Amino acid sequence: MAAPPDTVAPTATAATPRPLPHLPTSFRQRTIYYGWYIVFVTFIASIVSTGLHAYTLSVFMVPMSEDLGWTRTDLSFGQTVSTICSGVVAFWVGPLLDRHGGRVLMVVGAIAMGVGFAMLGQVQELWQYYLVKGVLVTAGAACAGSLVMNVALSNWFIRRRGIAIAIGAMGVSVAAIVAPIVCTALIEAYGWRTAWVLTGAGIPLVIVPLALLVMRRRPEDHGLLPDGGPGVRATSKAREASMALQSVVWTRREAMRTRTLWMLVATFSLVSVGLSAILLHLISSFLDRGLTPGQAASAFGMSGAAGLISKPLWGIALDRLNTARCAAAEFLLLGGGLGAVIVADDLLWLHASVFLLGIGIGGTSTVQEVVWADYFGRATIGMIRGLTRPFMVLASAGGPIFASVAFDVRGSYEIAFMFFIATFVCAAVVILFTPYPTPPARPEHAEGVAAVLETR
Repeated sequence: MAAPPDTVAPTATAATPRPLPHLPTSFRQRTIYYGWYIVFVTFIASIVSTGLHAYTLSVFMVPMSEDLGWTRTDLSFGQTVSTICSGVVAFWVGPLLDRHGGRVLMVVGAIAMGVGFAMLGQVQELWQYYLVKGVLVTAGAACAGSLVMNVALSNWFIRRRGIAIAIGAMGVSVAAIVAPIVCTALIEAYGWRTAWVLTGAGIPLVIVPLALLVMRRRPEDHGLLPDGGPGVRATSKAREASMALQSVVWTRREAMRTRTLWMLVATFSLVSVGLSAILLHLISSFLDRGLTPGQAASAFGMSGAAGLISKPLWGIALDRLNTARCAAAEFLLLGGGLGAVIVADDLLWLHASVFLLGIGIGGTSTVQEVVWADYFGRATIGMIRGLTRPFMVLASAGGPIFASVAFDVRGSYEIAFMFFIATFVCAAVVILFTPYPTPPARPEHAEGVAAVLETR
């Protein structure tokens, strides 16, 4: 099979403008910037794709392990397969996003997720679970999930990129609140097998029509500008460098030769290794403390509530403040919140600790997407994200397994959680020392090179 193209030739302004078909008059008259409708679709899609993919397995883990006789390590390995698969699929999806946009990809992904969820309700053997959850559902989520949606938002927004991505990502926080409670109720009422089918049924019903009607690649394709208006005014040397990098076209080789790419890969790998395990095992750790399933779901839901509240604040901060410092603050909140969860000794304190942790979780996706787009621009952001995701998921794939093994050996998640606190702190240090990359030495990048050199 041929490898994806090394570079994506079109720049942010290369496509021939064409009218937006079958859209209300307000779009054509630009009284409402079309990018905000992209934000709305990503918000809804985040609930039923990214949110359900991230927040359902932790609810199903205990009933599935009890019914099928599987250990938590067995189930967690499925998450590891899922993580690796998402990285492989992202490598191919990224260049397609730069060339064609995400509309068709979202349709295909939503259908794959819906079918996969239904098949999870029929699994009898571990290999079936690994194949369905680790490959089919994950491939669908990679095509209909955060990568596709955030690349679209990074292309439609520059000045308001932080708040746009944050609002879109709020759907994941809504899912974090609703999904555990709804899935728990479905499991108690119908059993875990039927609950899988019912949970997945709505995914294509919601995403397919929205993707077909609304999703578009870039504003320039339709005679519009990012943010719906004129360019962005620089307020600092770092912001000036970021703005100058927005139209830079990178090839894979050029990006991989920069120190910046590898430092960002290290940063977000350190975060992902802990976050993936927390999302999978936190409810189980609550049940091990003696909480009822309802209490555990309620406590975990506090993370979603905190994320829902904090996401717009993270977006505003990222648009107005230094991106790296915002990222470091978010990583330290993850570590502090997890530490508070470890020492919480009553239900009220546990809820408060999970809320603090949720503030950090709430900023994770927004921070990551804004950082990548700020440092490498939007012209080939799909390729950059597709290139880097496999490296990060390989690191994060070990998180759930490490936590499961720690539990199986010691009967507690405490050692694993302490290790994840350390990775969050290390990530904060690395991001603070990450420089902007020097654009490739081509005449059209002269402005970007000069702006980056001014920051050093």
